[in-house]
Amino acid sequence: MSNKKLWPWLAAATLILALGWAIRSGWFAGRDNGLLTANGRIEGRITTVTPEAFGRVDKLDKDEGQTAALGEVLLVLDDPALRERIRSHAARRDALAEQLRAVEVQLELLRRQVPLEIAQALAAVTEARAQVERTVARAEQARRDAERYANLAAADAASRLQAENMRLSVVVEDKALVAARETQARAEKQLALAKLGEQRIAVQSAERDAMAAQLKQAVAQLAEQQGIFERFSLRSPLAGTILTRTVELGEWVNVGMPLFTLVDLNQLYLKVYIPEPQIGKVALGQEAQIYVDAYPDRAFSARVSKVAQQAEFTPKNVETKEERVKLVFAVELRLKENPGGILKPGMPADGVIRWREGAPWVRP
Repeated sequence: MSNKKLWPWLAAATLILALGWAIRSGWFAGRDNGLLTANGRIEGRITTVTPEAFGRVDKLDKDEGQTAALGEVLLVLDDPALRERIRSHAARRDALAEQLRAVEVQLELLRRQVPLEIAQALAAVTEARAQVERTVARAEQARRDAERYANLAAADAASRLQAENMRLSVVVEDKALVAARETQARAEKQLALAKLGEQRIAVQSAERDAMAAQLKQAVAQLAEQQGIFERFSLRSPLAGTILTRTVELGEWVNVGMPLFTLVDLNQLYLKVYIPEPQIGKVALGQEAQIYVDAYPDRAFSARVSKVAQQAEFTPKNVETKEERVKLVFAVELRLKENPGGILKPGMPADGVIRWREGAPWVRP
């Protein structure tokens, strides 16, 4: 068969193959194959790590490209002035604690001693009053006896010596009564002094409470400074990969200064832009696949995780086959997994959204 006769057959075969490719790839019939294709760049939720305290970088444990576990130390700060403040507050706390212990011991002694002193003084007053009562009774009896013997001596019924002795007994008992009353007065004064011990207890208790308040304040101040010191260890807020490090060993850093940026490689997504006429086909939860040039033989499973509620003009850094004046909607395709962390933020990628259930996947 001549070449002229073969040309029609070759042309027909080529047309059939082209139509088949067009059908599979979605170009035929307006690319209505149940798939939507768009391109973009892989992104991740970037976390910026900043210090909560002012200090000098004393230890630097992590660098760009390294991974960090949740809570792992990234760097350690130091501040000699803060260390001195902590030492000073600790010394004041210890001194106040020692003084408080001494006051509490003294207060406990007073609480035991004062009731005993009051009881003893009260017993002495009771005894003194009883002695006064007994002395008063003897003195009255002595006066009655002296009067009776004086009458008897006047009637020659008793001797004058006996009458004189009875009179002297009155003098003796009167002096004893004066002494007993002085003893009672002293006992009552001693009781009053003993009762002042209750006021000493109250004063000592107030002093103890004031010192306890000072100690509490000192403990709080020390805890505050120690809390600042604990924040000198800058820890990773997530398990991820360090993208940037903007600090060097020995530098002084301020509160809020960005020092690290991290990204969780297991929480990546592809951000694409869907033209307005096609956005009605996209819904949350739809299955998708992501393709990257670095791994041409692999497809990475994803799902539609976010659909913008407002349209926007196509960003300048996104290449589309539609005219740039057309409105588009931002759509995020969250990767289900990133085995071995092989996908990185910034990698260009193609995303395919399956909006018709059961449609076969076609790599763009």
